[in-house]
Amino acid sequence: MAASTRTLKRPTQRKLRPNVREHPPRRPASPRALGQVFTPPVVAEFLVRWATAVVPRRLLDPAVGDGVFIRAFVERSQRDTRLRRTRIIACELDPRLAARFSASSEARALGGRLELRTADFLRARFDGGFDAAVCNPPYVRHHDHACDDGIFDAFDRRLGRRVPRTTNLYGLFMLRIWSLLAPGGRAAIITPAEWLNADFGRTLKRYFLDENAIDEIIHFDHRATVFNDVLTTAAITLLRRGRRSNEPVRLRRVRRTRELFSGRTTRAVARDELDPDAKWSPLFDPDSNGASAGAKLEQFARCVRGIATGANEFFVLRPSELLRHGLDRADVRICVSKAAHIRGPRLTRSDVQRLIDADERIYLLDPRTPLRPAVRRYLALGRRAGVHRRYLPAHRPIWYRPEQRDPAPVWINVFARSGFRFVRNEAGVSHLTAFHSIYPHDGIDADRLHALLSRRDTQRRIAAEQRLYAAGLRKLEPRDVERIALPRGDVRI
Repeated sequence: MAASTRTLKRPTQRKLRPNVREHPPRRPASPRALGQVFTPPVVAEFLVRWATAVVPRRLLDPAVGDGVFIRAFVERSQRDTRLRRTRIIACELDPRLAARFSASSEARALGGRLELRTADFLRARFDGGFDAAVCNPPYVRHHDHACDDGIFDAFDRRLGRRVPRTTNLYGLFMLRIWSLLAPGGRAAIITPAEWLNADFGRTLKRYFLDENAIDEIIHFDHRATVFNDVLTTAAITLLRRGRRSNEPVRLRRVRRTRELFSGRTTRAVARDELDPDAKWSPLFDPDSNGASAGAKLEQFARCVRGIATGANEFFVLRPSELLRHGLDRADVRICVSKAAHIRGPRLTRSDVQRLIDADERIYLLDPRTPLRPAVRRYLALGRRAGVHRRYLPAHRPIWYRPEQRDPAPVWINVFARSGFRFVRNEAGVSHLTAFHSIYPHDGIDADRLHALLSRRDTQRRIAAEQRLYAAGLRKLEPRDVERIALPRGDVRI
């Protein structure tokens, strides 16, 4: 997705001199841990061109990374001499990258006009505002970054509302950048498009709409791979202070990076017509009229994720492994472990037998009490391998006891590259997290509901709720499934 460096483990408060490191990490974190995903030069060129159109006195780069934005700025200033007076203030948490860029020809060419801090942007202090900012923030999910309550509390006070603690690190960067813009300032930020659809993005969208901050959002086609080795769809958000109250928000979809310079707008939407609680990705489709109308699935069923084991290779066994360890069938239950195991719209007993005959992972460990000797021996193997210390097993009341829930009558796959599949579970078996479970409410017929969901026009309605990643990958969370608008039809008994 999008990111360039830094994580939030080492607070930096004092103002640092250019190219000086302060309190570097004892052990350099990996690029993945720091959320480092570097920006293609053509994208950096576009962001710098848009942000510096105001000829800024002070330019902010909160996540220098490999220096692609500053490099693009130096190249642009060679053509526009007005930019040669711009002062650049930059942050980079990774001391290795900061030192490497400090020694670059671009850094030397800027001389005293560049102040490069080895610092955490979210904790750094700045004197005055910025006329322009360009950024590819770190892509670090909420359970991986180290933002403490103090940081979130500060954002709560600044925004006058509670910022969800599930907010990805790049969302916090967006909020901080906006708070540092001077009157008339511009910020060009590339991030995953995830925030346009995710639950934590509701607060960001509502705040930016209230601030009249969004000038344009450019959504890359989900088939476009902007960041190497990262499976997510990218979006560019252009923020501008001083927008007129009647200026629309421009929305644009591009298929490839070179289309950024075309300036062709997909649509312009009045600010008060944008619903922060709705998913915004469908708005970038010129053939879409936004969210689908009609009754939502949540009126007829609830959706929950599949069973999560925390160690499928231990808890889900093949028939041959069952025999090898001497485990009894009474100490396991049938559980589909992969989406690829399901071939059609219905899962029958014969389909389950096919998986057993093919020696697929189909048996979920669910031992009886008291434990049989063979089960005790197998659990001892798991302990020696440290399975009981993994996150999910360690947080269960009994580490080897799986989640207990009734098999769902209808399933839907979590990920898809084309259409999503609804599966009628006629075999009455369980499944892991490759699928979500759909439980019809009382009085709702599972067969009728499955038939309604399986209609071709449902796929168009799913598109209004799905989350898009790069290379055509699509995902649905349980709440996304519940918000799917149903075609007209009778599902009651």
